[in-house]
Amino acid sequence: MGDRVLFQVIDSVNNKVGPIVYCHWSGYCAPEIVRNLAVRMVGRGGDLDYATARLVQECIGDDEGNLGFGVYNAFAPHGYAEKLTEEDSHGDAGVVLIDCANGFKCQCMGGYLVTGEDGFPANVI
Repeated sequence: MGDRVLFQVIDSVNNKVGPIVYCHWSGYCAPEIVRNLAVRMVGRGGDLDYATARLVQECIGDDEGNLGFGVYNAFAPHGYAEKLTEEDSHGDAGVVLIDCANGFKCQCMGGYLVTGEDGFPANVI
């Protein structure tokens, strides 16, 4: 069925969340995607909008197809964007929250990815 992962950039200082980035086949490379994002965004910590855009760029890379990736907003009943939870996971690699206000450190949940000691995703399979 795929190796799905959901990414979301958050800003823990300003309590903001970005749109959700869905990747159908990219779970295995989530650790590399997040590390590349952190390197790309050096000097732009806390920039939720640009971090989300660069996350999409890292996920898609040079893929020429029209399937496998999506970007969408999750809205709470009050109408504001909502932070992903473990319950939002499709399984597979799960959910990765990326905190742009904290050195792009992550929280992994709902799948086989775990948060490594360095704060970045790690594969356990």
